[in-house]
Amino acid sequence: MAIGSVEKALKILEFIITKKNGARIQDIADHLKISSPAVYKHLETLVRAGYVCKEPHSHKYLPSYKIVELGSIILRNVQIREIAHPFLVDLMEKTGMTIHFALRNGYEGVYVDKIESARTIPTVSRIGMRMRLYSTGFGKAILAFLSDEELDEYFAKVKLERQTPHTITDVERLRKELFVVKQKGYAIDNQENEPGIMCIGAPVFDYTGSVIGGISVTGAASFFSDQMIDIVANEVVKTAREISKRLGAST
Repeated sequence: MAIGSVEKALKILEFIITKKNGARIQDIADHLKISSPAVYKHLETLVRAGYVCKEPHSHKYLPSYKIVELGSIILRNVQIREIAHPFLVDLMEKTGMTIHFALRNGYEGVYVDKIESARTIPTVSRIGMRMRLYSTGFGKAILAFLSDEELDEYFAKVKLERQTPHTITDVERLRKELFVVKQKGYAIDNQENEPGIMCIGAPVFDYTGSVIGGISVTGAASFFSDQMIDIVANEVVKTAREISKRLGAST
C-alpha cells in the first residue's frame, strides 16, 4: 500500500527524531524505501514549517526545538494527575487496596493522588504530603531508574535514617536492591516506612523517558503471600506502563 503524502512526511520526521546525530537524505530514503527526490521534497516542507533544520557541514537533517515546544504546551495543558486518576481507580478495583501516585520532587516524592479502599487499613499518607524515596515502594521504584549520576547525587545528599526496624539504611545494600528492582520493574516496601504496611511500587516515565514518579499499592503486610505479591506486582507494573504511555513514554 502506498504511503500518503502527509504520512510520508510524518514518518520522515519520526525517523529523524530517533537519530541522535541527525539523518541524511539517503538514510531516510533507504529506511522508508522511497526515492531520494521524494524525501528531499518532504524535508523542504518540514524545514519551511520549522520542524526540521539542516546542518550545513554534514548535510544532515535534525529535529528543531519547535517539537519540544509543542510537546511542552501539551503537557502544560494536561494535568498529569488527571491522566493517571482513571488508571489508579481501576487498579484499586482490581486489587482492593489503597493506591498512591507520587511525583518526584528533588530528593523526595510528593503524593498527588490517593485512592482509598474500604478493605484496607488506614495509612498516614495524604495528598500533598512529602515522603522519603528510600523507604517507600514508589520511591525505590523511582530511585532504581535514575541515572548513575543522579543516584550518586541522591546518596551524597540524603541520609538513610531508620523509620522502622526493617528500613534499609546501608547504601550498598540499597544499591543492590535497586539493581534488582530495575530488573523486575517493581519495588517492595516491606514494612520499611510503616510497621505492618507493605507497598508494591512501579515507576512512571514522561515523554523524554525520564522517571518522574511512581505508583504503589498499599496493604497489610500479612496479606501479601508470595503468590499475592506476584499478582499485585503484575497489575501495578501494567498500570504504571499505561500511565507512562499516556504521558508520551515509549515503554
